[in-house]
Amino acid sequence: MIRQPANGPGREFFVLPKEDMEASNVHAVARSLRHAMRHGTPLASAGIEPLDLGLAFEIAALGRELALAEGERLAGYKIGLTAAPVRASYNYDTPVHGYLLESTLAPSGGFIDTRQLSNPMAEAEIAFIIGSPLDDPAASIQDIITATESVAPALEIIDSRWSGGAASLPMLIADNTNASAAVVGKPVGLPADIADATSLLTVGEAKHPGSTDSVLGNPLESVAWLARHLASQGSGLKPGDIVLSGSMNVPVPLGDAATAAAQITGLGTVHAAFR
Repeated sequence: MIRQPANGPGREFFVLPKEDMEASNVHAVARSLRHAMRHGTPLASAGIEPLDLGLAFEIAALGRELALAEGERLAGYKIGLTAAPVRASYNYDTPVHGYLLESTLAPSGGFIDTRQLSNPMAEAEIAFIIGSPLDDPAASIQDIITATESVAPALEIIDSRWSGGAASLPMLIADNTNASAAVVGKPVGLPADIADATSLLTVGEAKHPGSTDSVLGNPLESVAWLARHLASQGSGLKPGDIVLSGSMNVPVPLGDAATAAAQITGLGTVHAAFR
């Protein structure tokens, strides 16, 4: 890797030679993204294309293996591109998913250190806590209702390890769909009207309303999509998995905000503080 100074005091980023994007070098890219996640050293995005979807999925899987080899524990999954306009912006027809690590989760009222993040943004989400195994490639909404132990309001903090953000869908997928941290509130029983839930995201003093329209129109369908997708890959949802079903609002930059909260109808409110 070639290291160059970043735009800002005390910051640096990795410049990835184009040959590192070849299949034989995906390990190098995965290691660099993992390093960026741990140390706050974003990777230069200029000149890394072409990166196709196949390599991107492989890089994401390798990044997960690296995290687990370092002693991290898998906590569940997050679902992205659940809003139609976002999928259209990437010219993609389906959602995507990433993984959640236990070390990146905090309870309501928890503190998240954002000092090493490049451009953190907040999203209001509905978290599903899975109570029974589900590995059916034809999983339905009813299957998700049956498998769900509880739900909770959640704040997801997203950030890209690419300097300037992901310039393409493969870059987003390779970087674990911008997963950074999440704060999960108190679990409650699954409301019968979960498909009609609305949210109010507060970042600092600014308030941002949202709804399940941005979550495939129904967060149950979002989680069903994930279950089907995982099953098609020979995996599935397991008891204890936490699933962030998708953002109910356009991501909001944290800026200098010291706090954020997400209130979701029927679920309650989750709070977080930042440094």
